Amino acid sequence: MTLRGKIYAATGAATLIAFLAMWGLIHHEGRAARVSAAEASARLMVAQADVTDRYTREQVAPLLDRVAGAKVVFIPQSTGFFTIESEARLLGDALPGYGLRRVVLDSTGVTDGPDSWERDAIMRLRGEKKGEPYSEIRAPGRLSYVMPLTMSDGVCATCYTSKASAPIAIRDAFGTAHGFDRKAGEIVGATIATVPVPPAPASETTCVLLAALVIAALAAVFCAVVEVALLRPLSRIAAVAEHVSLGVEGVEEFDTREPGELGALALSFNRLRRSMESAIALVES
Repeated sequence: MTLRGKIYAATGAATLIAFLAMWGLIHHEGRAARVSAAEASARLMVAQADVTDRYTREQVAPLLDRVAGAKVVFIPQSTGFFTIESEARLLGDALPGYGLRRVVLDSTGVTDGPDSWERDAIMRLRGEKKGEPYSEIRAPGRLSYVMPLTMSDGVCATCYTSKASAPIAIRDAFGTAHGFDRKAGEIVGATIATVPVPPAPASETTCVLLAALVIAALAAVFCAVVEVALLRPLSRIAAVAEHVSLGVEGVEEFDTREPGELGALALSFNRLRRSMESAIALVES
C-alpha cells in the first residue's frame, strides 16, 4: 500500500471511530435525559398519591365518620389506600402505559396484594436498598419508581400495630387473619409508579447526522491539507529522483523555497543530485 493509501485508510478509520463514539455519546446522553424525565414524572405521581392519601385520611374520613358512621361500618372511600387504587385504575384507562400501585405485604384483599415483581421490590426496599426509593427499567420503554410505604396507623387498611388498635369497622370488614400487628417504622409495602420512557426524538437523529457531517468535513479538510502540503511535494521529489536515477538529462531541480521540513529535504536532495552528477561527469571524463 502506498503512503497516500495508508494515510487515507488511517484517516477513514479514525473518522469512523470518531463517528461511532459521537453517536454512542449522543445516544447515551439522550437516553439518560429521557429516563430522568420519566423518573421525574413517576416521582410526581408518587407524591400526588401521598397527598391524596393524606387528604383522604385527614379530610374525607372524618367527614364520612360524622355523616355515615364510618367507624361502625367500613366505607372504602374513607381510606386513602382505596382512593389511590381507584385513581390508579382511572389513570391507567385514561393514559395507557401509566400505572400506579400501592401494595402491602400480608394484605387482606387479593387485589391489594403484590404480584411477584412487586413483592421482590418490597423485599429489596427492606433489604439491600435499606428503605431508599429506587427506579428500574422493567420492560422496553417502561420505568417503575418504587417508594417505600412505612408503617403508620391507617396508611393501609390493616396498618395498625395491633388488632385492638384498629377501628371496629376495619376488623369487621377484613377480619383478623391477615395484616395488623405491624411494627412502627417497618416497611410494610410500596407505592410503585410506572411510566413510559419517551422514544428518541427526531432531534436526536438530526444531531447524529450533523455530527457525522462535521466529522466528515474535518476528515476531508485534513486529507486536502495532507495532499497539498505533504503528498504532492513528496510525489514531485520521487519523480525527480526517478529521472535522475535513470540518467535523464536536463531534469529541473526541485523548488527549495518551501518552508519547513519539505524545503530542507528538497535542498538536501538537490545537493545530493549535484554531487551525483559531478561524480558521473568525473567518471565519464
